[in-house]
This record gives sequence, C-alpha cells and structure tokens, in this order.
Amino acid sequence: MENIIQKVKDEIKDMVTTAIENSVKEGLMNIEVIPEIEIEEPKEKQHGDLAINTAMVIAKQAKMPPKKIAEIIVSKVDPSNTFIEKIEIAGPGFINFFLKDKFLEETLKLVYERGKDYGRVNIGNGKKVQVEFVSANPTGPMHMGNARGGALGDALAAVLDYAGYDVTREFYINDAGNQIEKFGYSLEARYLQLLGIPAEVPEGGYQGEDIIDRAREFLEIYGDKYKDVPSEVRRKALIDYGLKKNLEKIKEDLALYGIEYDVWFSEQSLYDSGEVYKV
Repeated sequence: MENIIQKVKDEIKDMVTTAIENSVKEGLMNIEVIPEIEIEEPKEKQHGDLAINTAMVIAKQAKMPPKKIAEIIVSKVDPSNTFIEKIEIAGPGFINFFLKDKFLEETLKLVYERGKDYGRVNIGNGKKVQVEFVSANPTGPMHMGNARGGALGDALAAVLDYAGYDVTREFYINDAGNQIEKFGYSLEARYLQLLGIPAEVPEGGYQGEDIIDRAREFLEIYGDKYKDVPSEVRRKALIDYGLKKNLEKIKEDLALYGIEYDVWFSEQSLYDSGEVYKV
C-alpha cells in the first residue's frame, strides 16, 4: 500500500541530498561523502513534524559551522509540489520540516479507501511465522496474566500479518506431565467426596472451587458409574472430561475479546505419537 509518511521522508532525503550535491558543485561547501540522511520525528510540536541533523553530521567534514551548513541546505531545497509547508533552522543546526494540512487530508482519505487493509505492507513477503501465546494450563480457568498475554500475543500476530508474514496463531495445550496427574487426583478426590466416600486432595493438588464444579458436573452425567472401577480408569475419565470442559471455557473467554487460534496443539499428542521418545 501507499505509505504517505514514508513518501514524505523519501522526498526530504532526495531534496537534502540534491541540495548538498548542488552546494558542493557551486563551491558553497566541500565534502566528499554525503552521509545517509537520518530523519527523526521531534517530541515537541514546535520543532516540526520531521527533522534532520545532517548539518551537524557533515560539519567536521565540511569544516564549517553546522548552522551555516543548514542555511546553505535550506536555501537550496525546493519544497514545492510536496507536503512540506515550511522549513526552519533550530538550535546549532537542526533542520525542521512542517507538513501541510493536506498531508492529514490525504492520509485520512487513504484510511477511508483502504478500510481494514490500511497499514498493510509486504515486509514479510509471505514468510511463515508461528506465534504461540497464552497456552494457559488447562487444569483451571485463565488468570489475568493469561488474559494479558492473549492481548499482547494477538496484537503481535496482527502486526506480523499486516507486515506481510504468513502467520499461524497457536495455543499449546499443556495436557501432559505432573500438573495433569495432580489434576486427575484432585478431581478423583472431589468425585469420591461427592459420593460420600472419604478422600483427600493430595498435597500440591488443586483446591479451587472449579475442581469441585467439574467433579459435580461429572457426577451429574455419569452418576456412580466410576465409583468401583480402578483408580487409574476413574482418573482417566475425570481428566478427559475436565480438560475438555476447561478448554471450552478458555476458548469462550478468549473469544470474548476477539482472540481465535489457527492451531490448538496438544502436548499429549507428542507422547501418543511417540515423537517425544524418538527425540
């Protein structure tokens, strides 16, 4: 897409470079190498919309005061047919550029014309990028840190997408390992308690109300079906149910602020496929 501010910066670079070249030809200054024109956006409005310190950069080479060099450059710059309204010299030799209102008008016009595609560029040129973010443990509800990570991760993915990268948003599901074992034992204890059977949540287990809620839901669906089965069978059923419900809730919460994923990748799938053991 057309980048108006970059167009203005390129025009300034061309004008200043040409002004220096002409000044050297006319004997107004003597330099052998024209440096890269660095353009800054001043923090204070009175210093213009864009500024350069080129005069100070070449002062030593030209053996002239930077302010004098700035005066020569400005005298040779022709801003007609550009978005530049006026040019001022400030301090020891800064050259400040003030833009016309037409710059804003053209920018707003472009925003209106491009709509949601305004700002797209092709820096990435289709290069594949994977952004993995949030990836909250599915053993319970998301917390504020997860929510913050969602906003940051999705924003980064959107920026990369608009920069021309082929972006994949991934949620890595931590559904394997020690936390899942604790999840299973915690659910089992609550399920048995609801059946009137003495049981304790193991040390380091999950004590939250959400665990009780999941166990109660499981009981409402399956009753005492898993009361007398082996513990590992009971835990497996509880884990499968609990993970499914928790992931549904995580997806629902993320959708509330517009976050959707291309891939939901299960850590357990790496064990089931044998890939972990191959490594």
